[in-house]
Amino acid sequence: MSLKELTHQNHELAEAHPFTKLLVTGAMSKQIYADYLYNQLPAYHKLETLCAEHGLLDGIEDIRRSQAIINDLDELLPECPDVQIYPNTINYINYLQHLTSQELLAHLYVRHMGDMYGGQMIKTKIPGCGSMYEFLDRKTLITKLREKLSDSLAPEANRCFQQIFLVFTDLANEHNIQ
Repeated sequence: MSLKELTHQNHELAEAHPFTKLLVTGAMSKQIYADYLYNQLPAYHKLETLCAEHGLLDGIEDIRRSQAIINDLDELLPECPDVQIYPNTINYINYLQHLTSQELLAHLYVRHMGDMYGGQMIKTKIPGCGSMYEFLDRKTLITKLREKLSDSLAPEANRCFQQIFLVFTDLANEHNIQ
């Protein structure tokens, strides 16, 4: 089985999560989206910093999302200052610090491939400009990232999905998303 097949069940669970459903409907408020981005920023920043330290971003430097998330937050926070970091975001950041190079690559795969694929539809549905989902030469980044992947990443990729679900659940609970 391929990495995509080995993570397919969690991908389907992600799409079925109440937070994701709201994200793709176009009904998400600026406040909820700002809160989401506020939690994505430290997670992406930590992941991308660690990946760079391990040489995992060599040749795919433009895959980084942290600055794009900052740009989106700069647009939203003046109107939506009531944001918070959730405990599961902090737990995720702490978890990342102990991963091997290959385990970090699994997280890069789940998060950034999701942004390069599903993010293309999401950016048309969310409030704000959605620069988090805009990539320079997206197709080349996808190809180069795929070249770094192996099926052995599946267990950690599935753990990444589980971490994402926890933060989505925090957001859903905080904002009464059913």
